[in-house]
Amino acid sequence: MERIHVTVRARPLSAEDSKTSPWRISGNSVFIPNHSTKFEFDRIFGEDCKTEEVYKARTKEIVAAAVRGFNGTVFAYGQTNSGKTHTMRGSASEPGVIPLAVHDLFDIIQEDTDREFLLRMSYMEIYNEDINDLLAPEHRKLQIHENLERGIYVAGLREEIVASPQQVLDLMQFGESHRHIGETNMNVYSSRSHTIFRMIIESRKRTEDEDIGSTCDAVRVSVLNLVDLAGSERAAKTGAEGVRLKEGSHINKSLMTLGTVIKKLSEGAESQGGHVPYRDSKLTRILQPALGGNANTAIICNITLAQIHTDETKSSLQFASRALRVTNCAHVNEILTDAALLKRQKKEIEELRAKLQGSHSEHLEEEILNLRNTLLQSELERERIALELEEEKRAQAEREKVLQEQAKKIKNLSSMVLHSNRDENRDQQKKGKRRDTWCPGELSRQAVQEMMDTNIPSRASSIKPMKGSRDMGPLIPFDELVTETEVGADSPQQDENCSNNTLEDCTLPDPCTLLHVTNRRKVPLRKKSLLEDNELVEMQAEYEELLLKFETQRTLTDIQIDCLTRQLAEAELYSSDTYNDFSTSHCYRSSNYADKNVSLRELEAIHVIKQLQEKIKTLEAEKCSSQQNLNSVVELATEQNICARQKLEELHEELKSAREEAKVTCEQLALKESARVIDVTLDSEIKLSMEIQDIVSEVQNSRKVVDTLSSLLDEVFQSLSTIFDVFNDFKAFACESSQKQKLIIGNHETLYCHTRQKIADIENEKLLLYNQSIELRKETLELRHDAQNYEESLRSISKLQELEKEEFLSQIQSLEKEISCLSSCSLAKEKDNLRKDIEKTKVKLKETEFKLKSVIQEKTKLEGEKAFAEKEIKRLNGQNTRLERDISKRESLAVRRRDSVADRSSKVLDPKKSKGLASSLEFTMQEDYRKLEVLAFEMETTIASLEEEVADAQNEKEEAIFRNDTLTLELENLTEKLKISVAEFHVLQEEVACLQLTDSLLEMEEEKAIWSAKEKASIETIEAKTNVNKMEIASVSKALVEV
Repeated sequence: MERIHVTVRARPLSAEDSKTSPWRISGNSVFIPNHSTKFEFDRIFGEDCKTEEVYKARTKEIVAAAVRGFNGTVFAYGQTNSGKTHTMRGSASEPGVIPLAVHDLFDIIQEDTDREFLLRMSYMEIYNEDINDLLAPEHRKLQIHENLERGIYVAGLREEIVASPQQVLDLMQFGESHRHIGETNMNVYSSRSHTIFRMIIESRKRTEDEDIGSTCDAVRVSVLNLVDLAGSERAAKTGAEGVRLKEGSHINKSLMTLGTVIKKLSEGAESQGGHVPYRDSKLTRILQPALGGNANTAIICNITLAQIHTDETKSSLQFASRALRVTNCAHVNEILTDAALLKRQKKEIEELRAKLQGSHSEHLEEEILNLRNTLLQSELERERIALELEEEKRAQAEREKVLQEQAKKIKNLSSMVLHSNRDENRDQQKKGKRRDTWCPGELSRQAVQEMMDTNIPSRASSIKPMKGSRDMGPLIPFDELVTETEVGADSPQQDENCSNNTLEDCTLPDPCTLLHVTNRRKVPLRKKSLLEDNELVEMQAEYEELLLKFETQRTLTDIQIDCLTRQLAEAELYSSDTYNDFSTSHCYRSSNYADKNVSLRELEAIHVIKQLQEKIKTLEAEKCSSQQNLNSVVELATEQNICARQKLEELHEELKSAREEAKVTCEQLALKESARVIDVTLDSEIKLSMEIQDIVSEVQNSRKVVDTLSSLLDEVFQSLSTIFDVFNDFKAFACESSQKQKLIIGNHETLYCHTRQKIADIENEKLLLYNQSIELRKETLELRHDAQNYEESLRSISKLQELEKEEFLSQIQSLEKEISCLSSCSLAKEKDNLRKDIEKTKVKLKETEFKLKSVIQEKTKLEGEKAFAEKEIKRLNGQNTRLERDISKRESLAVRRRDSVADRSSKVLDPKKSKGLASSLEFTMQEDYRKLEVLAFEMETTIASLEEEVADAQNEKEEAIFRNDTLTLELENLTEKLKISVAEFHVLQEEVACLQLTDSLLEMEEEKAIWSAKEKASIETIEAKTNVNKMEIASVSKALVEV
């Protein structure tokens, strides 16, 4: 969690405004004297600061963090005419925050050689609550959308890929030319819209060709927003009317919503579940991630300290102080695929292994090996389980085959039942209107009883036990048999219940872990401390997949058994229906012999049906056994997982115990060392106490000696005091006498010294004056000689100057004649024409560059279309060859069929019939051949059309190349014209330089005359000084003579 960084920048004031300003700045606080309001911020910049200092305060760190994957936002806030646009854009002499950030961004990217970057740029404005794209002026009134992947974004906004800071600044300049700017009473160039300059930075680790498959596919995507807000304004001060008034109202509305959002966030409304009105304005909606979201945010509050704008300055400072209390939670934005997550986890595992190897944990290596062995065993068991599942699949396929055979038998039985129903209908015709019942004879009853006795022990139904001792009555009708089959169909449901109960007894994993087995989005894995935990998680995932496969197979087997039981029931119903139908159609066919045959067939059919039911039950029993086997396998897997976890827990416990033992040993060592220190200190203290006692005894003895000595000293001091008094008196008398003698001697010495010094000074002055007189004579001689040389040089220079003057005058006359020929108007016109030609050539160059780009794009499109057409031609050729093969195969088959039909017809049929069949076959073959020919013709036409398209594409390509060549020729011609115009321009510049040289030469001559006058004046002053020096020397010599 990091709060918004707020800095304040004051605009420079005029001298009058600075005198009347009520605001004072001290450190990082702004206040009005004699008022309670005082505003403190992270940094306050005075009037003399530069934009680079404001940028370095916080924005530079945000730009560096954006390269590392963090979102960043910087926006300037303040009233109109407070310097927001100057702070963000700057000027040519002092670049603003946006140019500095762009240059810094590219510098950081160039330094980071481990990653590769892709930069995109967009530039938009919010004008009257409408979003306009400044890079594509035709894109207006864009809409804001929100997505899980992209978050909040503006749909349809152009994002240009950029590769250099100059390209970014050129695009920004292009966007600025389409921004809405107006004139008000407070500002000539007033921003009438909010602008958002956005840089999207994508990066990933740089990889070589060999390591492409083994690298992590994580991509960092961060957004850097640099916002220049329009200033809040009052209509009374700005004098806005009409359109300007409407613009100002929209600006104030959006800034008011921004202020309310900041206020709500500073009060903690979002954390308390309150509503924050982001959607009330498009500005706050776009900046929602930067306000209390996932971004590093900085606010530059621009203010004016003039007395007129005190209220506006106070409101902007209140807004900034509220923004200080808003906190953001910025994090690195990475897009991770499943492969990237796995690779990252593998890297973490390798790092953990390296740490384990680095730390001296040799006693854990054996345990790690044991764990690896257990994991290998578990993998082997997993493979064994997979083989068992494959065997079960094979067994299930065999069961399906058996069931299909049983279905065939059921169909045969149904046909047998139909035949038996025909014989039974004969008996019913005799009986007339009697109820349809089973009435077999005694023999048939005994046979049925024997069959029932043999079938009862074999039918071990899982549904209900059969009654053994049952009175034999009439045979069971088909309706009850149908109900039995339905009850038999209910048995798989009971088996499912049984299987569910057995599964409930097993220790299955949590259902929450099964939710993400088949989900493509995996749950984000927690960071484990050991490799074995990750491998156990993989084991659990595989175990859950096996469970899911087992459940699907179980449901498939249940569905198949249900289908079989339903087929049995439908077969029995079909037999009963056919019985009723045949009873109505064959009323008059019956005999006593038929009764016996019908009863026997019915008994056989019932026996077969019972056998089928028994087989179904055996299949169900096999299913239960397979389910139990699977449950046992599941239990084994769960037990192995539990054992592995227990071993891991034991390892963790052993590690903890080892760490605790180490701590205990450390504590014991510390205690031992402390005990040793205490013993040493005790011994030293005992020694010290003994020494102190000895010293105390010595001190007491010394005190006694001192007392005796003090009494002796007192007596000696008394005697000495008297001696000192006498000595002091004598000393004072001797000092007085010596001082007097010293004063007399000193006076004599000072007089002697003064006289000596005066003599020496006079002699030195005499020598100095003599030397000066000699030097002055030499100087005068040299000056006279220099003056003569200078006069000679001046004469020669004057002659040369006169000659040069004559030459220059002749040249000036010739130039004046040329200038008179070339008038100033013609020169101006030629310059204007040259400028226009240069501008036209620049425009043509831009147009040709644009045409070149479009031609290159068309060329690439044509190449793509050509490749696509070639692919289609290859595909159609392949289809054509396939069709030709099919035609040849069909022709060969037709020939064979004709031959075979002809042979058969010659052997079996009449010649007339054979001729008819042959003619019909030939007709059908001819039609097929015609159809194939039509298809071949259509394929040939499509191939021809595609070839024509390819030819057209090639022609267009050649035309484009020809256009490109013509454009290059035009470019070369234009460049030659440019060179000619530049050469003419250089010639004119040289002529102008010649004129300037003449002017400078004239000025030099004037300066030379001035210097010559100055030199003459200096010579006269020197001669005057020499005369004065001579007079002084004469006076000094007279004084010396007199002395």
